[in-house]
Formats: sequence, structure tokens, C-alpha cells
Amino acid sequence: MSLSTRQYAVSHDEAAQAVVANGMERNGQHLWFHIEGLKGIGKTTLGKEIARLLPKHTLRYVDCVAITAGDLGIPKFKEADDQDFVRYVANEILGLHTGEPLIIMLDELSKAPREVLLPLLRLGLEREMFGYRLHPDSVVISNGNLTAENLGDGFQAHQLDRFTVLELRTPTNEEWIGNYAVPNDINAMISGWALQTPELFQDWRDVPNPDDNQYIDHPQAVGRRKGVTCRGLAKCGYILDNREGISDHLLRAMLAGTIGYYAAEQLMTFMQIADDLPSLESIKNDPSNAKVPSNVAAVGLVVYRALSNIDRSWVDAWMTYMERLDESWGAMFCQSVADPRFNKDRQSQVMTNAKFTKWAHDHQYLFNTADVV
Repeated sequence: MSLSTRQYAVSHDEAAQAVVANGMERNGQHLWFHIEGLKGIGKTTLGKEIARLLPKHTLRYVDCVAITAGDLGIPKFKEADDQDFVRYVANEILGLHTGEPLIIMLDELSKAPREVLLPLLRLGLEREMFGYRLHPDSVVISNGNLTAENLGDGFQAHQLDRFTVLELRTPTNEEWIGNYAVPNDINAMISGWALQTPELFQDWRDVPNPDDNQYIDHPQAVGRRKGVTCRGLAKCGYILDNREGISDHLLRAMLAGTIGYYAAEQLMTFMQIADDLPSLESIKNDPSNAKVPSNVAAVGLVVYRALSNIDRSWVDAWMTYMERLDESWGAMFCQSVADPRFNKDRQSQVMTNAKFTKWAHDHQYLFNTADVV
């Protein structure tokens, strides 16, 4: 995709907004969105975000490269007027039998074999398959990789005309932290590293010389089998959550096998700044004197760690400590807590706290706590 068309690439939130606004059938019309993007940037997880925005819908995920035509439906012999005929019964994975509003995510549709692709094309375009008719509020969304990645994605011209194609751009580091890492409790160390290292999220098409960014997965990099993706960062968070008893050698090996050798070494180096962090206990017990790191990334790590661990018992202490940080960090904390994707239990415990609401009011970050308690 050329630079002239890349200017129309959309964010994760924008893609979800488009599907919710135009994916349901209205007066016999609807749009079928096909989302293209680099690997590992959240194309599949877009289904979960749409499901959050449409809570009365049921999400159905279909891996189009892991099924055959026979997996979509099986014949059921029927009889009418003494004549036998065959009716196909749709596979349960599609959810067509329920009659409910669905979100059908056709993952990797652009790589599907022809015998799988053709019936699914009818499902998305005509909203009908094997005699089943989609509920009018249902949405069908598909995804695949960019053709520039040479991973086998492609449609014929008449097939492509059935879709509204959107390119999903790579998120910025702050978008990924706020929209995904914090709401999904990704290890705070990963968020801190991402904050300090925005080049982790650079699109390889913006890097003509792969040596200029050794973090990313670049198809022209010689010998670079792995690189950083959003998916890989989330996996690294899981590794760090379970690193107790793991040697540094094994930890490096697992990280390298997830995001590449160069990135793994840099992450391990970044983890050493943890020595500069105040302990949670020091913040809880003496927030007025607990250490405030001098390193910006370390301050971010303290805030992300608080978001992942905060509960009613120490909101007061945290708010006292937070007053000692730059106001921008307090704003980020408030906005993260108020985000509808944030953990609901922690959200209600923080947003009903008097110090929190006073800080939000005093700093003009006003939230309607009634919506979340």
C-alpha cells in the first residue's frame, strides 16, 4: 500500500466505531468491513472491542485457515412430498442457529481456501448461509494481513468489491498502553518500557534501512526471525508475571523467543530501573515521603503498577503520593480509571473515593461516577 493510501489508515478505536455505526442492517443496507494490517497489531482483538461496545451481541470467532468447507456445514437429509432432499446445517461456531444478534469475526479470511471463502462471501454480503438468515443487528467483520507482507493474502477484484476495506494502523506507544495494556493488566514493566521506547511501534514501511530500528519485525532484515509486535509485548507481560524462580538466562531466552534477541536484551536492561522504584508498601504506609523516581519512565512504571494493583484500602495513600507527581501523570491515572475498559471492581473502588473525586474536580478532569458504581 502506497504512502498516499496509508494516510487513510485508522486506529483501533476508529475501526470499532465504523463497524458499530455501519455494520448492522438498516433498511436493507449494511457494510461489511475487512480490516487489513501488519501482523500482531490487534486485528483479531478488534472483535472483543466491538463486543464491548455491543453488549447484547454474541461474539463468534472463525479461524478461516484452520477449517475446511465441511466444517462450515453438514448435510441433513429431509423428506417432503415423498421426495428426498438435502439441507445443510451450519456449524455451531458460526452461531447462525441462535437467531441472536452476532458479531462474526472471520479471522484471516483473505488467506482462506476457495471452498471456505465462497460460502463466507455470501454470508457477509447477503447475510444468509445454508438457509439461515442473520439477525438484522448482526455484524460480519473479516481481517487479514497487508499484501505488502507477502503472507498469502488476496482477493479477486469482484470479491474485493463486496467489502469496505480499512487499514488498521500501528498504534502509538501511548495508545497501546492506554487502550490495551492498562485495561488488560499487562505487566507494568512492559508499559514502562513501551512508554520509554516508542520505536517499538514503528511501521516497518517507514524504515527503509532495517538497521535503523532493530526492535521491529522487518522483512528486509537479514537473520532477524523475530521482532516486536503488540501481540509479542502482551506475551512478554505474561512471561514477567510468572518469572519467579526463573533464571536470568532462561528469562532472556523466553523473551528473545517472543520479541527477538535485541529487544529482549533492551527489555532486560530496562528492568534494572526497578531498583529506582518505591515499593508499594512505602507508598501505602508513608505516601508523603515515599521515593519519587527521577527517571520519567520509572515514574510511569509506578503509575502503571498502581493502576494494576489499586484497591479501596490504599486509594487515599495513593492520592497523597500522586499529588507529588507532575499533574500530567495524575490526569493519565484519572483518565485510565474512568475508561470503560478498566477493571470494573477497581474502577468503582477508586471513583467513589472522596480524594479521587476532589482531585478530578480541582484539576478539571470531571467524571460521572454514577455510571460506574
